[in-house]
Amino acid sequence: MTIMRNFLYIALLILSLSGCKPGVPGDIIPASEMSSVLIDIHVADGIIGNIPTPDSAKKIASAYYNGIFKKYGIDSAKYVKSMNYYNRNPKVMDEIYTRVVVNLGHQKDLISKADSLSSVKMMAESKLKMQRDSLKRAGPEAQVKMLLRDTATKTIDYVQFKMNYKLPNK
Repeated sequence: MTIMRNFLYIALLILSLSGCKPGVPGDIIPASEMSSVLIDIHVADGIIGNIPTPDSAKKIASAYYNGIFKKYGIDSAKYVKSMNYYNRNPKVMDEIYTRVVVNLGHQKDLISKADSLSSVKMMAESKLKMQRDSLKRAGPEAQVKMLLRDTATKTIDYVQFKMNYKLPNK
């Protein structure tokens, strides 16, 4: 009975040790850091892809990639070795690229929001410039009327603001 129990323990130990997944080797970039590297690589690829002259693109590309490798403390050999390792492990590569896609989508949303705010600001500045230009072309009487109208509107707005927020009189 004890021999059978010892055999059972040894068999369970062997099965549990053989069922463990091996970790990422030490000379491979960890998956969490690899997703960050790939995000930067893909952003750089997007910038490089928009450069019209191939010679300039090659020069700029090497500078971008070297900067990325320096940022993460790796070199091109370690990057290539890591990519080969993750390509042989598609489940892990899929997880890495899921993080990459989510992060790049978030960056795209932030840029779109910033771009729309910039567009609104540019439209307001353009409208103001058109008003100033039309005021310059108008005669002196129209200029005075426009200034009085703007002053009256601003005064009314200030009085309404003051009433709504109960500001003390000066």
